[in-house]
Amino acid sequence: MVDSYLEAVNPLINNKSDLIASLDDAFEGIIAEHDAPNHAALGFALGKTLGVLEPDTFDDETRSASSTFEDAIGQPDHVVLLLVDGFGMNFVDTLPTDSYVRQKNTFTMCSTVPTSTGPNLMALATGRWPGTHGNLGWDVHIPRLGERIQPLPWRLTRTGQPLHEVGFSPLELLFAPPIPYRNLGSFTFVVDNDLAASTTTQMYGQLKTAGYSTEGDSITQIVDHVNDAIAAAPAKSFTYVYWTEVDSSAHAYGERHPITRAAVHRAAALVEALGNALTGRARLIVTADHGHLDSPREVWTTLTPSDKLSQHLTCVPSGEPRTLFFHTKPGADTAFEALFQDRLGDRFILMRQEDAIDMGLFGPVELITDASRARMGDFFALSRGRWSIYASDTEEGVSLQSMHGGITTAESIVPLIVV
Repeated sequence: MVDSYLEAVNPLINNKSDLIASLDDAFEGIIAEHDAPNHAALGFALGKTLGVLEPDTFDDETRSASSTFEDAIGQPDHVVLLLVDGFGMNFVDTLPTDSYVRQKNTFTMCSTVPTSTGPNLMALATGRWPGTHGNLGWDVHIPRLGERIQPLPWRLTRTGQPLHEVGFSPLELLFAPPIPYRNLGSFTFVVDNDLAASTTTQMYGQLKTAGYSTEGDSITQIVDHVNDAIAAAPAKSFTYVYWTEVDSSAHAYGERHPITRAAVHRAAALVEALGNALTGRARLIVTADHGHLDSPREVWTTLTPSDKLSQHLTCVPSGEPRTLFFHTKPGADTAFEALFQDRLGDRFILMRQEDAIDMGLFGPVELITDASRARMGDFFALSRGRWSIYASDTEEGVSLQSMHGGITTAESIVPLIVV
């Protein structure tokens, strides 16, 4: 149960169930539970299965949630994890019922909040929830800098400047260490050439990074890299494959566009190719970080620095277009809340930081770090469905054709395939 502030502003919203019920009528919603299958629990299960972490250092709910994964994974010597960015069940369900992916889907799981790439990739990498590891969205507020960074492309949001040029170290990003798969002696990260040398890619601690070209036969290249990694392993091995095409296509063209549909079918072909190549040699685990929800221009609101709402803030909001964190100026809370409710209350649910934390939206309450709280700010806004806010550092607006980050089922439910 949350405090009187949220009850006064949103009298029908006292818990996760009320949040889900507050979505627009056209949408169904879901919020990941700490003791049910989620990305943090999958990361824990992988680390435990491969024997590279101490289970007693993790919370009871994560250990409980991991049991479903452990039963499905078993005790293989070689594990291959394929993360297909954006490949939610909203896309999987468009494939033929007799397709390899549909036939091999073991069960579904729910993305952590925000249902976005950074928070869930780092939940997988650390076995911890976003409120513990600290990567809270595409844009992350860094109090020391007083502004936002974009961890995945490793740049300052406002200027695009590389983070090393502003004195931001990779050690500052995460408040929880990556699971030490390198202790196996064989840990390979397989990613497209454009990302292979990026700072964020190197943060996983892999012993080898293998790149593939998106302009050639990338599926064959990936299969070859995975086979080589397993053949060269002295004993156990972990190989992590990251595929981005579904997500990038959906953002650019929309969920239903033929280019996006073609990307979905290529992702399915990659799953099948790896499954066939590894049968009897390794355990293949396939999942996604989130799904997608179409976002035509009419669902967007642009929040510029000159906007009246911005006058109550110390910095540009961070997070995701459907899940935003606001840092208010001293004494401006009431004015900001009143103006937000008047302008956007029919599109977003606004709550104080502590209310969102107490609901368990970002992980077990006792594990939310003070450093993460500082990144979250004072208020949290959650889309009621299709709505998005572009928080701009300039007076210019932007819109993407499909988005994620919220709690609709389209954004939240992803497959878990074990072969």
